[in-house]
Order: sequence, then structure tokens, then C-alpha cells
Amino acid sequence: MIVFDLDGTLLDTWPGLLAAVRSALLPGSPDLDPAVLRLRMSFGIDAVLNQAVRQMRLHHDEAAGVKIRILDAYLHQWLCTAQPYAGTQAMLHSLRSAGYRLGLCTNRDRCTTETLLAHLGWSAWFTSIICLDECPHAKPHPDPLLTLLSRNACPPGQALFVGDSLVDAQCAASAQVAFAAHRQGYHAHPDDLFPQVMAFNCPSELAPWIARQGTAFSAELPHD
Repeated sequence: MIVFDLDGTLLDTWPGLLAAVRSALLPGSPDLDPAVLRLRMSFGIDAVLNQAVRQMRLHHDEAAGVKIRILDAYLHQWLCTAQPYAGTQAMLHSLRSAGYRLGLCTNRDRCTTETLLAHLGWSAWFTSIICLDECPHAKPHPDPLLTLLSRNACPPGQALFVGDSLVDAQCAASAQVAFAAHRQGYHAHPDDLFPQVMAFNCPSELAPWIARQGTAFSAELPHD
């Protein structure tokens, strides 16, 4: 089974969320630091919004209203502007055609996850989906990943988790699941993506590597 993160791994969702945040800026607000905001993506949309209102230096009452305006703009104007990374759809199709089951383990909420998948025509492609708040703990805790694998009777040694951030790498390591790292995602530093069994810049690199592994994945680092 191949389990994917969503934001920063399959989809570049950051530009739309940043546009929504900027649409709610008040006159005289301090400049945003997009690099800091982007690093919160792996923890979910609310984490980005909380960081944004902190950067705007808003009082508590103001912050609540601004967060509502940002979320409304995001859901109605910017959510479905997210684009798959080049080659992602072909990669998913190749893996499904090869007989692999696909899962999705994300710190995004269920509603926006399903909206994005429906918009892309991907809703039927994933055997199981685990979203934020559907387990006692979110990633980087291993619970979401292990829950998804358990539902599919898939041992950790027969799974690969594909992600783009420290959150994903830590989740995979704690679950003792092999981790493949997308280098073009939302991590802060290349070291955030260790331990990994492989890393890729383009999704077209992933399916051929997986084909060489068969049905068993080792979480051990490959030897030179």
C-alpha cells in the first residue's frame, strides 16, 4: 500500500491559501512573512491562520473575525486553484494500474480534502483517507498512519508513506513505515526529510522506484 500526504506532496495548495490570507489584510497591518506561514502548512489550515493573525498583531476579538474572513475567502475563491505537481496524476494512475492500493493521510480537514479530490476527479482513487481530528492525535504522531494501515490490513513493512515535511518524516519513523520524501514540498530544511528510503523532485521518479521494490518496503536507510 502507498500512502500519501496531500499538501506539498500531491498538491501545491500554498499559493491559494496565501492569496486568501492576503485578501483579509487590514489597512496598516504589518507585513506578512510568507516563509514562516508556509512552514505551518504541514500542521493544517488552522495552524497557518493562527500564525497569520499573530503576524498581523491582532487583538483576540479582531483575530477571530479575520480568521473567519480568510477561511471564507479560501473556501469560496481559492481552494480549487490548487494544482497537482507536474506528473502527479500520471504517477497515481501508474501505481493504481500496477495493483497498489493508495491511501491518503493528511492534516487537512475532511471537508476541504474531499472538495479538492472531487474537483480533480480523484475521489475514487484512494482506498482509505484519514484527515485531521479523525484520530486522537494528528501527524507527526503515528496514530493516523497506523490507523489507516490497520483498516486495510496492511502491515507497516508492506507500506510506503510519501510526504514532504518534518511532520511526515517523523510520523513514518514512529510508525516504522518506510518514508519517501518529496523535495519540492513544504519542509524547512533537507534534513527534515530524514530518515528516508528515497527522495524525489518529480513524481515521475517515484513509480519506477516503487516498481523495483515489489510489495515489501524496508524502513532501513539504503546502504551506499
